[in-house]
Amino acid sequence: MKHSLTLREGRRTRETVVDAGESLLAAMRRLDGQEIEAPCGGRGLCGKCRVRLVEGALSPPEAAERVLLSSAELAEGFRLACLARIAGDLCVERAQYGEAAIVESGRRLGLVIDPPVRSLVVRLAPGSLEDQGEDESRLLAALAALLPAELAPQWVELPALRVLANAARDGQALRATVAAGRVIGLRKAREGERDLAAGIDLGTTTIVCHLVELATGEVLARSSQLNSQRSFGADVISRISAAAEIPGGLEELRGRVASQISTMVALAARAAGAQADEVSCIAVAGNTTMMHLLAGVSPDAISRSPFIPAFLKTRTESAMALGLADHPLCAAILLPGLSAYVGADIAAGMAAIGLAELSGRSLFIDLGTNGEIAFGGRDGILACATAAGPAFEGAGIEKGSGGVGGAIEAVWMEEDGLRYGTIGGVPASGICGSGLIDAIAVFLDCGLVEDSGRIVDAGEASALGPKIAALRGENERGPLLHLDRDRGIYLSQADIRAAQLAKAAIAAGITTLIACADTMLASASGPAAGAGLGGPASGEAAGAANVDRLFLAGGFGSLLDVRSAVRIGLLPPSLADRVIVAGNSSGAGAVAACLSRTMVAACARACEFSTYVELSSRADFNGAYVDAMMFPERQ
Repeated sequence: MKHSLTLREGRRTRETVVDAGESLLAAMRRLDGQEIEAPCGGRGLCGKCRVRLVEGALSPPEAAERVLLSSAELAEGFRLACLARIAGDLCVERAQYGEAAIVESGRRLGLVIDPPVRSLVVRLAPGSLEDQGEDESRLLAALAALLPAELAPQWVELPALRVLANAARDGQALRATVAAGRVIGLRKAREGERDLAAGIDLGTTTIVCHLVELATGEVLARSSQLNSQRSFGADVISRISAAAEIPGGLEELRGRVASQISTMVALAARAAGAQADEVSCIAVAGNTTMMHLLAGVSPDAISRSPFIPAFLKTRTESAMALGLADHPLCAAILLPGLSAYVGADIAAGMAAIGLAELSGRSLFIDLGTNGEIAFGGRDGILACATAAGPAFEGAGIEKGSGGVGGAIEAVWMEEDGLRYGTIGGVPASGICGSGLIDAIAVFLDCGLVEDSGRIVDAGEASALGPKIAALRGENERGPLLHLDRDRGIYLSQADIRAAQLAKAAIAAGITTLIACADTMLASASGPAAGAGLGGPASGEAAGAANVDRLFLAGGFGSLLDVRSAVRIGLLPPSLADRVIVAGNSSGAGAVAACLSRTMVAACARACEFSTYVELSSRADFNGAYVDAMMFPERQ
């Protein structure tokens, strides 16, 4: 029997005819070819071929799917394409990286296209002896006629005024960019122009750019690059030191990242068949240090107690003045942050998933160089940051890699030996965070790594059998565990110790934040006061067991195998079936901020609604951190 399959990806829709009982992955391959991610070859082992059933019929979830997908994801309609079989006409959705949270933000926040920055075409009536009003007033009046009263500009900034003095004389149509009550840019209009914007996730390790069409909300292009500041250090503290101690360091760091974003936006516009000066808005979400460096504002005080940033509120500036664009028609929105170590990336992420609108108790974790955690919902939110370090983004790992093509992203054991999958299905060049966690989980299960984190010696390895013993090796620095001997990719003892430190920081942050929720929120002033999230938790069973859902955000969080995260002690076991992968929620929030004033306000509200918890001075955090250093015992 034949059925119809409709595959949606963003606003792209394709259809084909399929056979009843056929694997969904096989059918999708005919449509997408190499675009389908299935590192394990479609054997139901890696869990990377997630899709969402929009409507129609698929076979019931198999046991393997129930292991790889949480109950929350199954309830939302998520399935593994390799295991799901076609049982009728159907429509499935495969979200592009970072778009899942955009969809969710629209669903939960009632997102409508109402851009905070408007690019408008106007034509001014020429002046005369009877009408000698100045050009500025005539431009403001023409724009006011096209805009809601609350968006009408009140003045024209000097760079635009210089253009206006000449352009207003010939009667040609003008394109003006209006932002924050002022005209920031002006030039002659062109036929067939589009109105575009860019949402930027400014990560410590990776920068992601989404180009969106403001008229439709369609994401036209996406690109990611490693942050060009990384030569100054993998973490924010190193970059703060560089900005303070190297002559001209602050300007060097600012210039590097601003130029990189400008280039990424221009390339995205070109990929969409547009020109860079058709981009009228760039919204940026990043951690507080990254936002200070981008603005050219010293972040030095962030690194010292009492950790006071220079600014946190939403700012709207000229993108050209910031170095983010080489034309004057673009505004830059720097989204707000909560504290020195919970920044705009987390505020944008919380707004994108609608955390402040949710009932019950939700955990939101952005797993990156800085491990930020939020806990709560519409009754109040607590937030904290843990010094996880860059291990989960591949930095500080001897054969580590960012989440780029060729990075090992999934590792598992089969009867004939260790297997892995890479991003893009290309030859392995290193190992990224999700692969690191998978690999440690595998090595724990097969006995090559002890609960203490020690790699067993050669004699102990030989007792595990030849297949397992062959994975152990040594070099001049000590023992190591091979992932691909031929390509020289392995984990060293130092790599495992770095992962232990990172996972302990995240696990201790979760434990502490849950445990102090009732006390902190009940005594807080402001919007979070009296939140009443329940009594203080006493350990994992009393705390994490009462969490309704866990959102995993960030590129690393999107690739993470929850089973492996639980196995190494990164996540509490009781949350394994409550995980919702939020994708690049920071980038999603930035894109949504380009599209909607409501979303910009939601980012600010997420900050106002939250109470920051400083973990460094808490004895219970320090105790939980020490406890979390060990890997869980093998069951």
